[in-house]
Amino acid sequence: MDLASLCNFNKTLLEEKIKAIINKDPNLPEHYREHLSQLLFSSGKRIRPIFTVLGSYFGNADQDQVYNLAAIFELIHTASLIHDDIIDKAELRRGKPTLHTIYGTTNALILGDYLVSLCCETVSNFEFEEVYYNDFHLTDLCRSEITQQRLLFNFDITYEDYITKTKNKTALLIAASLLGGAKLAGVDEKTLKKLYIYGINLGISFQINDDILDFTQDTTHLGKPNGADLMNGNITLPVILALKDKKINKHIRNLSKQSPIEDFNYCIKYIKNSKWIKKSHRISRKYLKKAKKAIKGLKHDKKALLIEILDMLDKRTH
Repeated sequence: MDLASLCNFNKTLLEEKIKAIINKDPNLPEHYREHLSQLLFSSGKRIRPIFTVLGSYFGNADQDQVYNLAAIFELIHTASLIHDDIIDKAELRRGKPTLHTIYGTTNALILGDYLVSLCCETVSNFEFEEVYYNDFHLTDLCRSEITQQRLLFNFDITYEDYITKTKNKTALLIAASLLGGAKLAGVDEKTLKKLYIYGINLGISFQINDDILDFTQDTTHLGKPNGADLMNGNITLPVILALKDKKINKHIRNLSKQSPIEDFNYCIKYIKNSKWIKKSHRISRKYLKKAKKAIKGLKHDKKALLIEILDMLDKRTH
């Protein structure tokens, strides 16, 4: 069973809401609308909107409103992916050519910016400001990207730097999605706090797992080349841990934008087969345990669902 089925998530309704948002602007050129649709309706996991719907289960909310908010969170996430791919010069996303490789960097950048602006406008139209902006700030997302660019090929990055960047770039949006649905459902402050801590720790674990899969998963399932993060200079947890290894430390530290692909492949293969992958898994599980601890005192019949999700994420392979 996948996460959407487990959470009784209505994919069709979400897609209807997304279409309604991107179709409401009569002045958007049709070819831009088509480009957005191709990206938005590809094989994404819909993690953020699923968590929005999940949050609504802890109270009583209008389903239509919940899915409107869920669509907004998915659009913001998609905009961040467009910008990430441009910055990383990524050629593949979910196994398909990235937007900027097909339509050019300028068009892709415009579409990413347009999505962000469209989301802000939609939040205002639906009067979602309180449930949206109180828990999630676009500046946090942008700041994480600035931090990431500053730390490219910086092999002195600390574990704390990595966790802070991961929190701002991934975990905050997941936690905000969960809280957004819960706030629409009128959930009390004590429960909201528990859900927030749960969402932050789950989000950090989720990103660590993604960083592990970047080394261990085959290109077909990963949708991009193995070790793409390292080749782009993004220093993730498996690399931070591998830097403690005398056998590979110098090889990693010698990497730069100008390094030949053979040098990257040597390091990627070493890390993939090293003990540092298992160590990364253990750290990921530590955050899942923190998420589970956060809801220990939660009295709600959906608590079991939150725990089941943690177990599912711990075992995910893509």
